[in-house]
Amino acid sequence: MKKIYLGCVCILLFSGCAGVQNTETEINQKLDAKSDKEMVLVKVINDSRCPEGVQCVWAGEVVIAVAVYNHKKLTEEAEFTLNKNTMEEVKVWFEKHLPHQKTALKDIQVLPYPKEGVEQLPEAYYIKLVY
Repeated sequence: MKKIYLGCVCILLFSGCAGVQNTETEINQKLDAKSDKEMVLVKVINDSRCPEGVQCVWAGEVVIAVAVYNHKKLTEEAEFTLNKNTMEEVKVWFEKHLPHQKTALKDIQVLPYPKEGVEQLPEAYYIKLVY
């Protein structure tokens, strides 16, 4: 009886995990999408996030400029400071301007994340949206 109960619990746990699926979208620095509406990372203005491998008192933040295009014409440009205190406000703006919005936006990441002793090239940055 215990084996049957344990087996049922395992099946329920694994079936619940299979239903959780993250979808991601990358926003790069080029106007290259085939859709009518597109978002572009114009530039990373400042990146003061605590580098990987370093202990910091403050997590830091990243300041970005993002542009929205409709039919390859600029319709809006905005500047954001991303940190734990501003994330919800920035998510609302992104959700408003995304071409396809299936589920709520869970996270916005500016990558690559800083690493100690490694200088990031400006053209290497991109935004990852996690749904």
